[in-house]
Amino acid sequence: MKKTTLGALIIGAIIGLGISYFAAVMVDVTGKPQFCGSCHEMKPMVESFEFSVHGGNNPHGFAAHHCTDCHLDHSSLISYLITKGISGTRDAMAHIGLIKRVDFKENFWEMKHYVYDNACLHCHKGIEELKDKDHVLGLDENIQKLHKQYYWEPKEKGEKVSCTKCHNDYTMPSFAHPNLLETLSSEEK
Repeated sequence: MKKTTLGALIIGAIIGLGISYFAAVMVDVTGKPQFCGSCHEMKPMVESFEFSVHGGNNPHGFAAHHCTDCHLDHSSLISYLITKGISGTRDAMAHIGLIKRVDFKENFWEMKHYVYDNACLHCHKGIEELKDKDHVLGLDENIQKLHKQYYWEPKEKGEKVSCTKCHNDYTMPSFAHPNLLETLSSEEK
């Protein structure tokens, strides 16, 4: 009896690890620009992203490698997976015509609803440290002052602010999706 139980546990563990590995690979693959851009609705976003600072077009060579690096909730693994499931299901349903497609041009200025501050702060950790400090070593003093004044101070007062209030493709061209609004406008013609 003990050998049977041990064997069942080992087989269960192997199957569980296999399923977990497959799920992790799928979560990774379905967050990449190549996957997102395979649907024509997302092609303009993916193409413009390649020319952006976050797409690797910057002097430091850093890049976001997944669309989900910015467009999913990073507050916890559970939040990330739930947001991914909801977003992916909505996109798939819109793609096959079950629900209305998102009008990206109309919703362009609503980016605070689909770019998560915790995703920004996931990579830009020095900015997050300013919440509790006045100075972060290695971070430009002007950048520190601006982020303290326009992000952390209002947030501490309970005001709703977002990274995209200042960081967007209108105020900072080539930030994430350069010329996207113009591209979307020209597609309508």
